Amino acid sequence: MTIDLYSTQEALEKQARTLTKTRFQNMLTENVQRGNESSTFYGSPLMKRAIEPVAQRIVEVITEAETGKAGSKLSSVKFMKLLEPNVIAFFTAKTIIDKLTSKTNKLQTVANNIGKNLEDELRYTSFEEQHPWLFKKLLNEIDTTRQRKRQNLVAAYNRYCEQWVSWGDDARIHLGMKLIEIFVSRTGFAELATRPLGGKRIEKVLVATQSVIDFLNNNKEAAEMLSPVYLPMVVPPNDWTGPRGGGYLTHHTPPLTLIKTSNRNYLEELEGLSEQMAPVYQAINHIQRTPWQVNTFVMVTLQMMNERGLAIAGLSAAEDEPLPPRTIPEGLKKEDMTEHQLREFKTWKQRSTKIYEENIRLRSKRLMVTRIRRLAEQFSVYNAIYFVHTADFRGRLYPASSYLTPQGNSLSKGLLKFSDGKPLGTNEAAVELAIHGANTFGYDKASMQERVDWVVENQDRILQAGTSPMSDLWWAKEADDPWSFLAFCEEWVGYNTDGYDHVSFIAIAKDGACNGLQHLSAALLDEVGGEQVNLIPSDRPADIYQTVIDKTIIKVKQDLNSNAYVLDTYAVADLAKRWLEYGMTRKTAKRCTMTRVYGSTLFSARAFVQEFLTETDLKRREENVGYVSPLHEMEFPASIYLAQHVWTSINETVVAAKTAMDWLQDCAKQLAKKNLPIMWTTLDGLPVMQNYPDMTKRRLKTKFGDKLIYLTVQEANKNKLDRRRQGAGVSPNHTHSSDSCHLRMTVNLAADNGVTHFAMIHDSFGCHASDIEMLGACTREAFLWMYHENNPLQSFKDECEVMLGAELKPLPPMGDLDITQVLQSEFFFS
Repeated sequence: MTIDLYSTQEALEKQARTLTKTRFQNMLTENVQRGNESSTFYGSPLMKRAIEPVAQRIVEVITEAETGKAGSKLSSVKFMKLLEPNVIAFFTAKTIIDKLTSKTNKLQTVANNIGKNLEDELRYTSFEEQHPWLFKKLLNEIDTTRQRKRQNLVAAYNRYCEQWVSWGDDARIHLGMKLIEIFVSRTGFAELATRPLGGKRIEKVLVATQSVIDFLNNNKEAAEMLSPVYLPMVVPPNDWTGPRGGGYLTHHTPPLTLIKTSNRNYLEELEGLSEQMAPVYQAINHIQRTPWQVNTFVMVTLQMMNERGLAIAGLSAAEDEPLPPRTIPEGLKKEDMTEHQLREFKTWKQRSTKIYEENIRLRSKRLMVTRIRRLAEQFSVYNAIYFVHTADFRGRLYPASSYLTPQGNSLSKGLLKFSDGKPLGTNEAAVELAIHGANTFGYDKASMQERVDWVVENQDRILQAGTSPMSDLWWAKEADDPWSFLAFCEEWVGYNTDGYDHVSFIAIAKDGACNGLQHLSAALLDEVGGEQVNLIPSDRPADIYQTVIDKTIIKVKQDLNSNAYVLDTYAVADLAKRWLEYGMTRKTAKRCTMTRVYGSTLFSARAFVQEFLTETDLKRREENVGYVSPLHEMEFPASIYLAQHVWTSINETVVAAKTAMDWLQDCAKQLAKKNLPIMWTTLDGLPVMQNYPDMTKRRLKTKFGDKLIYLTVQEANKNKLDRRRQGAGVSPNHTHSSDSCHLRMTVNLAADNGVTHFAMIHDSFGCHASDIEMLGACTREAFLWMYHENNPLQSFKDECEVMLGAELKPLPPMGDLDITQVLQSEFFFS
């Protein structure tokens, strides 16, 4: 590696530091300009420290007034009694801190604003009590400024509620002045000062004390780097040899720790486990030493599509979708509307809300694409780039940089290829390239030969996409992973030109079949579950997602004659009919099923079903602008209805795995009763510690959306674990630690057998086409070693019993699965 590249790397790390500071300063300036200093790096800790002492003093002032102490009969006390002291303290602190460095910090204005905010809070509380539905409706108005929303709330209150008797400016100012006095005396964060107005005129203002200014100045630099920007590297990262010191080269980038944790004791323990942890470090170093390169063919296609404003292949339109025109005259009250107008108005509101929410989602998506494209353009000039990797506490590996990474979305993955190509060399490698193409298109549940046949049958279109992608955008509209598929199309052109001599650069990926269930089924030697997730050989791939949705469809058909209702409004029979018309596929149940072994709930299943609806509707509208879903405007009740059936179908299918989850939870609860964390060691030597503290939070939610959250843990709970979280977290965390261990063991075994480039994403393992057969063999061997030569659940039990000093429940009953069959299972990772 040349000295020039190391100089470039130093410059890039300096650039990342500058980007971090610029991003921080822009956010800080925006918050100050919006009068929202309480949300800044200095405002938030000031808020947390101010609320409790201010609230305590308010209680004292009220008590003094009630006991009749001299000088305690304040006119402001009667207003203080109307609200909880914590609420008063919150608004007092927020109003003052929001103005500390502002030019609108005139004392009288701040005092009046405190009074106004408290009066509004009381009025909104009264409004919500009298008319909860109307209040919620106005509070959630779309496309409305905060000031306009306040005006609408006040106007509606005056119309529909008992007449509000205004406190008046004098009373508000007296109350505000008293609360400012309390804030100043109890916090030391603000003080009175004067500001010249010209001539002899001055005005009193409220400013930050020197201690706050010192705090701001002393902590700004540290705060700037709390959320650093990490970029790809142009030289190989420093190897990990311990929990610290790997990754970036210079002091310009904040140092990373291998494991993302705030537990310093844990990191210090890792320092003494270098020999035990050697396989962990070795695997991560293999992955982050993999040299990548920007795929310019894909990048140029992206640029052309952006220039045309095409909203396909995961790209969003350049402009927001306009809200539908209002068909009901502005100002017409609901009570004056006809029944037809009322229905029309309700429909307009629903459509407007949906479009508004969709526009917000698309703006975020648009920003993501822009950031990915900019990074691709910036790093396209380098022959090789590298991605520093760290791990979470379960051992799962992630790139430190964001947006353009090998673990990113379809666009991000499609924009990256290995910097070193390898010739295909054999027919087997060419077949693997073809299978990868079928997989990325979405034709991945057929036999391997059928996938190859699919590529041959569609070869003309594939070659056209690989040479002139803009001439026919079928690949962008129809492929599940369009950008990775486009990268394959270009490679297929090379193979058709050069045959086995074609030098392949893209990562060929093999994905586990519902990987969490694969690990739990193997741990229990569950033959039924193992068959569902391809742990045993078969002629065609088993598809647990299809099994679940098939059972669900049967249940939906049975509901066509039902007399039941969902949410007391939507007929089950009607929802069943509409769902059958809409269509249910394996994707409908995929996320619900794959997360079940990670502890997901019926509530999350409903969200996944609604997410499926949103994504499917979006794709169908891309293909047909006029598409209207049969479930239009009833997505929420429809998702509740179907999620219940999907959930039942999952539990009918995933039986043995549920016993393992229950057993793990019981172990966690037994340890939590003794206030002990859960600790276990993966087979490759990574100590995992689950330690969720009991965080007692007091939450006050104002009626205008502001939230007050106490982050101070009560003294008695400082060393207490959260029993509920310990129980709920152990199943997903243990399963994730198993899949991460399997990944690392696979990498090390493959590296020992000549594989040099790795594209690893939790349960998706990738390398060059010519190496994929070896990687597949190593994937199976590592899995077999985990569950044939070892028993991870028994090891977990042994370690927990040592900590507990007592025996836990026996392991769940084991099945009769011959785990060695995984060596012959073609579809284990496919």
